[in-house]
Amino acid sequence: MASFEDRVTVQRPVEDVFDFFSVTRNHEKMSEGNLGLAFTQAPEQFEQGSLLHFDIQGFGQVQSVVYEILEFERPLRYLEHQIEGPMKEWIHEHLFIPEGDTTVVVDKVQFEPPGGLIGLLVSESRVLESLEDGIYSRNQALKQMLESGA
Repeated sequence: MASFEDRVTVQRPVEDVFDFFSVTRNHEKMSEGNLGLAFTQAPEQFEQGSLLHFDIQGFGQVQSVVYEILEFERPLRYLEHQIEGPMKEWIHEHLFIPEGDTTVVVDKVQFEPPGGLIGLLVSESRVLESLEDGIYSRNQALKQMLESGA
């Protein structure tokens, strides 16, 4: 299985950053103009067992995806797993590491691209490129929103 990891430091306490991440509408705000993320069914706030139904723009088309929050350890981490969607396997761990009044946000993704004909277009390298671009854009939006007090 392929893996991806990225991190960003946010100048806010860990509780603030975790709470921001656990609110559904904040994910839509962080991805505006980037991924076209739109929740179609999800609770207002994530918790263990939450099902997150959403549409996302990827590889030239809109994909419908369902994630389940498998683990939720406020304020240090949560783990989501794709139960419906284009990938054969997708596990995304969000870690929140407190460092004084700042927080290091770490994204760890393990995935297996789709097989068959679509797998020729949605290769491991293309998924990794998409993750680099998408997480970078999300992290820039995250820093701007939280560090400006939005």
